[in-house]
Amino acid sequence: MLERFGYKNIVAGVYIGALFMQIMDGTIINVALPTLATEFDVAPTAMDWTVLSFTLALAIMTASAGWIGDRIGLRPAFIWALAGFVVASIICGLAQSLDQLVAARALQGAFAGMITPVGSALLFNAFPIEERSVASRKVITVAVIAPALGPIVGGAILEFTSWRWIFFVNVPIGALALVLAIVGLRKEPPKDAGKFDISGFILSACGLGLLIYGISRGGERGWDSSQIQVSLIAGVVLLVALVFVELRKERPLLALRLTKDRMFSACNLLAIPVYAGFIGLIYLLPLFLQNESGRSPLEVGLAVFPQPLGVLVMSQFTGRFFYKRFGPRRLIFVGCVAALVIGLIVARFDETTGLGVIRLLMFSRGLAMGLIFIPLQAAVYAKMSPVDMGRATAIYSTTRQLAPAIGVAVGTTVLATGLAGSSTLDGRVDGYQSAMFVSALFFAVAALISLWIRDEDAAATMAPTRSG
Repeated sequence: MLERFGYKNIVAGVYIGALFMQIMDGTIINVALPTLATEFDVAPTAMDWTVLSFTLALAIMTASAGWIGDRIGLRPAFIWALAGFVVASIICGLAQSLDQLVAARALQGAFAGMITPVGSALLFNAFPIEERSVASRKVITVAVIAPALGPIVGGAILEFTSWRWIFFVNVPIGALALVLAIVGLRKEPPKDAGKFDISGFILSACGLGLLIYGISRGGERGWDSSQIQVSLIAGVVLLVALVFVELRKERPLLALRLTKDRMFSACNLLAIPVYAGFIGLIYLLPLFLQNESGRSPLEVGLAVFPQPLGVLVMSQFTGRFFYKRFGPRRLIFVGCVAALVIGLIVARFDETTGLGVIRLLMFSRGLAMGLIFIPLQAAVYAKMSPVDMGRATAIYSTTRQLAPAIGVAVGTTVLATGLAGSSTLDGRVDGYQSAMFVSALFFAVAALISLWIRDEDAAATMAPTRSG
């Protein structure tokens, strides 16, 4: 019965359901941290590990997802990851102590680290290459709506029911996606993945873990902290060693040879400032509106919600018309310049700025991001064969996990510097404005990198869509 929807649409539906659950889970917990601190009778700062354990486990497992998908097949890898995430969500909801919750969140993150790269490989293998922009449009829609809905749904759950439903809400969504995956996904023979690259896993796991930990905690603990400095230096050294080791292996865990492709390497490099700038403002603006403008969490959620609506609107036009007509280079450049200009305007907000103005600018920012996200997602795998897709999605997903941590770290550092010794409202507002200004500058860097993109490298994804 499902076949009448078309296999590529079945894959898209399964992946979107899983992605929605995973992404919303990453933001829905943020509003629950004060409640959880009270529940477990711990200091609010101790709750950071419920977020950090998830992030670290996700980044570590993402690097291995390509090998696992090749080894056991994309379909079983995705099904096991999805089922594991649902079970881990139940364990989170049943946690009786902070230690139990942190461990369960790490388990959640490990399975989440497989969902995105393996699901992306399934999706882009199912869609013909000239329909990559269509597939990207489907994914981007949920990727921007889910994080915006997270705080709203989380607030409603905390107001009307137990905090445990922050995690139990994943069960019906995940169960539906799991049934569709079991019934609808085609069985494919596993590839010859070779032996598991133990040295590559250890270097990537430790390097990424230490680097993300240092970046995530640097702004809070201070970059002069010996713990942070050791973490960052060790992380960089291990990742440099990873590159050296992996490039010398015939069957590495991370197929870094794929970065020799100009489009793939350009899109990975471009993703860093794009997602750092995108997440940086999403992190800073709600803090500013609550702490300095005195807005309620609901007012803040509704103020920033127009941004994903803008992405949703522009992604429809970009995926259907603009991408094939103009190509990725011009669209991404225009989107980055627009995001830069809007970000500079937002950086002038003060405590008197009206919510109507904020909503308008956030919607406009969403339109700009829609010009970036679709071409970036459609073009990154333009020259990847189905054989290499699993390894390619693992590399790109790892990049996308690192970028938000950089954006938040930079914003936090500039903000902390600006707030230091600021006892007046004007001084604190200046601190936030400086942090948002720096976050906007990420798009200046992204605009320059976008000039490295060549439309001819993505020509196959720009071909007219086949009828039928």
